[in-house]
Amino acid sequence: MTAFSYADLERAISVPRARRYLLSTIDATTGRPNPTRAVALYEHNSRLSAAAWSTVADVEVLLRNALADAIAAQHAAHRPATPFRWYDEPPWFPTGRWFTDQTIAAIRSATRRARDPGPGGAPRPPAGRVIAEFNLGFWRYLLIARYEHSLWNPAMRARFPGLSHLSGSDSRRAVHERVERLNYLRNRIAHHEPIYEPFNVPGRDAPLDPTVVLHEAIGVVHWNDPGAAAWIGARATFDAVAATRP
Repeated sequence: MTAFSYADLERAISVPRARRYLLSTIDATTGRPNPTRAVALYEHNSRLSAAAWSTVADVEVLLRNALADAIAAQHAAHRPATPFRWYDEPPWFPTGRWFTDQTIAAIRSATRRARDPGPGGAPRPPAGRVIAEFNLGFWRYLLIARYEHSLWNPAMRARFPGLSHLSGSDSRRAVHERVERLNYLRNRIAHHEPIYEPFNVPGRDAPLDPTVVLHEAIGVVHWNDPGAAAWIGARATFDAVAATRP
């Protein structure tokens, strides 16, 4: 097969996107870029993204299940006789005190997407389908300070026994900060952006290092379930792939 050249890369992914990889290959001595290495770097980034996505997905699924279970238990305690689930009737948390209008809108949007529109589709989709419709950004938002006294302290905090030595504020902040950084990385991968080196995020002073972000994310799982964290870590390949950077 004919080698894929830098010109081919420009045609395939656009000149501006290809140039970002080319600029990363500039030789410090000569000041000249290496087009062949730029193609290899793009291919390397694709492998890195695939490796990172595996860990992101593992952490996201375990995290959302832990938080969703916590909210479900809290809902059951508040409304033990209701036939509805917490996302079926989000106003059970008074707006402004519990779920904000923005969160309620996100809940309603997710439940609409979860319904099967086909013939015979269930108007009340199973819980797993609904929970899967909430993205990582939704769960990150439920970890902000606004929900510390309504959600974190009474419900979510107990799901992270590894943080029992910290106060409610400190434990919530520890989880939120790591999940927020993971969400930045997740979105960057989803938009096919480079992750082979630390990247800048608007409003943050220091660049985010993907390696650190992924290790911290596994740490969040460890606070919830050490066995699951070990399982995710044993399967993670990001570090090994990162070591092969051209």
